[in-house]
Order: sequence, then structure tokens, then C-alpha cells
Amino acid sequence: MQKTVTFTNWKPRRNSSPETFEYGLAFSVIDTTLMGTPRERGSVHTIVVVMTQELMNDWHLAGAMEDSAVTGDMLKVALQSLEEHLTDLLKRGLLTQRNLPPLSLNTQNSPDSCPYNLSNIKYPSKTSFIVDIDEPQVVSDIPSVHPNIKVLLDRMDDALDRGDYSSVLHASASAFETMAKDIVGIPGVQNQTLGSFFNRYRNDSILPVEILDYILATYELRNTAPLAGHGSTQTPSMDRKTAIALSEMTKAFVRIEYKMRQ
Repeated sequence: MQKTVTFTNWKPRRNSSPETFEYGLAFSVIDTTLMGTPRERGSVHTIVVVMTQELMNDWHLAGAMEDSAVTGDMLKVALQSLEEHLTDLLKRGLLTQRNLPPLSLNTQNSPDSCPYNLSNIKYPSKTSFIVDIDEPQVVSDIPSVHPNIKVLLDRMDDALDRGDYSSVLHASASAFETMAKDIVGIPGVQNQTLGSFFNRYRNDSILPVEILDYILATYELRNTAPLAGHGSTQTPSMDRKTAIALSEMTKAFVRIEYKMRQ
């Protein structure tokens, strides 16, 4: 999977106490495959890159505290450092907030000399970069998983990346419902809600009782949580940590259900 990160705006500011130079930046993140399509709509984020005067002196950045910094060495270093920082966040699945914590570069957390050949940095004429993200092999070793479940798990991961935690809950419950219909395997349940045939699924499933109770609770929560199953004027209450836990448990329970049947 590839993500395209595009810097859409940057604004420099000089601070006197302590002496620093900073850039406030806005950038977008979008699936590269969606570029140029009607679904080209990514998430928008902001971040501030801060460099201390001491570090800029050590790195011999020309004009770092002058107006030329808008297009000079400071901007090159700021954007290149930010590219590396955002690449790391994306690869680790940590780029979820709209307003990210500042990226601070100082003598304590940086090399003694500038690590970059500034003449090879294409910024600021370059405004975007692509990140290759290794896709987790969630259920590839379980050939019997229904393809609709794989679609829902991908949708769940995408919602988590975008910080849409209500949609994580919706995709998780939908994956469980699809799995239950696949396991029961009779036409009569295909147009029913999970709640209406859960006892039949409980009898046919190999999963422990505790896991089945968790699946039912997830389904019931989807039906009541704001924006998870229905429109609502209430503010969604699910937070990132809960969404991450739900995402990982959903994948694990799907894997267990199908792998025990092999």
C-alpha cells in the first residue's frame, strides 16, 4: 500500500526567547491509488517544525534567521526532516491525529553536523512524497475466510488511519456479522441481523464463550454508539486506544474462528 503526502502550506516564524525558527505546515495524506479519481480525498494534518538557533549555527544553515529562510537552507532541512518523521509515523501506523505534536530539532536530539547534502534536497520545489507501507498479513494464511470479511478488515484499518473510530466499530461489527453468516451457512440468515440468529451462531461456532460474548457486545454497541450504526447528533465517544484494541481483537477472533476449522 502506498500513501502520498503533500505539503499544502507552510508559514515561517522567528522567535526571540528562546531563539528558534519554526515552520507551521499543513499537509494531506491520501492513498496513492486514489489520486486522480473521484475518491481523491485524503486526511488533512498540521504540524510545527522547530529548530533552535544553536543547532542552526552548528549546522551552518545560511540565512536561517533571516527572511531568506523562507526559501533557503532552513526550509530545505525542515521539509526533509519532516518527510522522514512522517514516513516513520505512517509506517508504524501512528499518524492518526489531525494536529500533530511539534517536531523539535535541537542540539540534544540531533547530530553535531547537518546530516544532509542540501544540494540534493529538492524542496521546496518538490511538494510531495510517497510512502510504501507494508500491509499486515491479517488473514492471508487462512484461505477459507470470506472475501467480504477481508474487505471489511481493510475498511476497519483505513478508518483507524483516518481517526474515524466510530467507523472502526461499524466495520468490526459488520465483519463479525459476515463471519457468523458464513459459519452458519444457511440461506435463511443472510437477510437477518446478527442479533436475531446469534444463538444459532453460538451453537455452530468453535470460539470460546467469552469471545462470543465479546462479539455480541460489539454488535450491540454498534447499534447504539453515535455514528457507528446510525446517524446521530451526539458526539462519538470511542477513543483511539479503544479503537486499536477493537481492531486487533477483531482480526484475532476472525483468524481463530477460521483457523480452528482447517
